[in-house]
Amino acid sequence: MSKTIAVIGATGAQGGSVARAFLKLDGWKVRAITRNTSSDSAKKLASEGAEVVSANTDDEASLVKAFEGATAVFAVTNFWEHLFTGSSPDESGEKEAEQAKKLARAASRTSSLEHYIWSTLPSAKGATNGKYPVPHLDYKAEVNDWIQSDLPDLHAKTTYLVLGFYPNNFANFPNLKPFELPGSWGKWVQVMPTPPSAVIPVSGDINVTPGLWARQIIAKPELTKGKFVDIAPEVLSFGEMLKIYGEVTGRQTGYLQVSVEDFTGVWGIPGKEIADQFTFGEQFTGGWGSIGSISKEDLGIKDDEWPGFKQTLESLKDQL
Repeated sequence: MSKTIAVIGATGAQGGSVARAFLKLDGWKVRAITRNTSSDSAKKLASEGAEVVSANTDDEASLVKAFEGATAVFAVTNFWEHLFTGSSPDESGEKEAEQAKKLARAASRTSSLEHYIWSTLPSAKGATNGKYPVPHLDYKAEVNDWIQSDLPDLHAKTTYLVLGFYPNNFANFPNLKPFELPGSWGKWVQVMPTPPSAVIPVSGDINVTPGLWARQIIAKPELTKGKFVDIAPEVLSFGEMLKIYGEVTGRQTGYLQVSVEDFTGVWGIPGKEIADQFTFGEQFTGGWGSIGSISKEDLGIKDDEWPGFKQTLESLKDQL
């Protein structure tokens, strides 16, 4: 008898990766949950065999219905959606946390549920004794604590999935994308509010790795339930990433470090949020990560299965 995984955000990057991975697995059906079942992405998933259903993370009743009969649930929320539509960082975090709690409560009411994967982040406040708060990390982390204290039965079924820096940001995130500097004789620069020597965990191709990790998390429940799992197969400095970008594109590059204040002056509130995350990251010489995270080796993920930073940029070359 087939099992069903219900995937929140199935038309997005993380959820889409999970949906595609489980569509390839024998014995699994995919229930792709999205707000707009008429979108091209939703239609494509349906054509590939997914059951596409409508639900909204602001509507807990719709989530309860969407999760009915599911063996597993992949849950993800989007802080940036709120921030880019006018909410402050704290307002965005509060809205995201409320959506995350609705997802968790709906999952806790799903009698068939065996495994809940919650895409989250670590607490910057907690890791730095409150010195370097980062709302898009901290509000997710507060939900982690809330699940553990208020929904202990769900916690026992939960894997807390933590993603590193997306290589795809070099193509898709305007604040981080290198650009050709006028009058520089063809040099491409990246303007960043952190030193080139600062390191960060890197997730690999966001369109691939969440599904690969989710597949193995669910394959090894005795290892992963109640645990944190980081998708961070590489740890790279920002300078190293720009060097690789230059190798892939064949462009001359330059790294320009600016202050947090100047970066915020150009990019506004979203720029400040990014800069605060990078400042938090500077406090960890080996890159931040979850304490006790289950490794890719323990999960049984082979190195030839995940596209690393360079391979991801090569696949995005026409967008760089």
